[in-house]
Amino acid sequence: MARVEPPLVDLLCRRAHSVIDVAARVRLFRGILAVTARDDLRATLDRLAERAGLRDTHAQVALLTAEIALCWEPDLQRAVHGDRLDVPASALDPDDERLVPDYGRGRVLTLGERKSLARRPDRRLIDRVLRDPHPDVIELLLMNPRLTEPDVVRLCARRPNAPEILLRVFRSPRWAIRPKVRTALALNPSTPPAIAEAVVPLLAPEDLHALAQDDHAAGVVRRRCIEVLSRFAPLHDDPEPAVH
Repeated sequence: MARVEPPLVDLLCRRAHSVIDVAARVRLFRGILAVTARDDLRATLDRLAERAGLRDTHAQVALLTAEIALCWEPDLQRAVHGDRLDVPASALDPDDERLVPDYGRGRVLTLGERKSLARRPDRRLIDRVLRDPHPDVIELLLMNPRLTEPDVVRLCARRPNAPEILLRVFRSPRWAIRPKVRTALALNPSTPPAIAEAVVPLLAPEDLHALAQDDHAAGVVRRRCIEVLSRFAPLHDDPEPAVH
């Protein structure tokens, strides 16, 4: 007997294929998800994750877009993912002045001043702003045209890290589409488990193996890695998925 797909699965896959601009696709998905019943949405995400793990490219794009869209709808995201958004309390207090990097002004800069610096297309400042502990500063930096993928990978790989900073990276369409950024997010134990788990079906096999064996990763994330690995071809036959 053929499996009955949740109705929303094929719709999201079609939209993922037809809307090329990532930001526009996220906006479209936000509108669709906001009017979807919670149970239907959970079933849809589960099926997209299953198909994505089987290397269905349209499902991969739809899953990534849907999870980014959910990050912009906190109440809906919490309703869908529940306590999988929770992580241990961060060791980084965004308001702790001792964690604010030295911006070379001879004093600790105010939050407003640091936000202003994050917007500047000055390569010399970026390395300092990347070490700022405040998510609002980092969010502005993520829109800086001089920021590069290696910068963001380095930011996501930092340990300890603030879960809110990692969430801000993932909800940025510009960076969430980058495979290396997603891998760094998945491997960081400070990433909310729901985000890391959502990224798992999009990872390259070697990263799935590494994460499945990482004692610092959340149990639900490790189990998802093992589940995905059991479904597709051996490591040397499976290319890194291209999700845009």
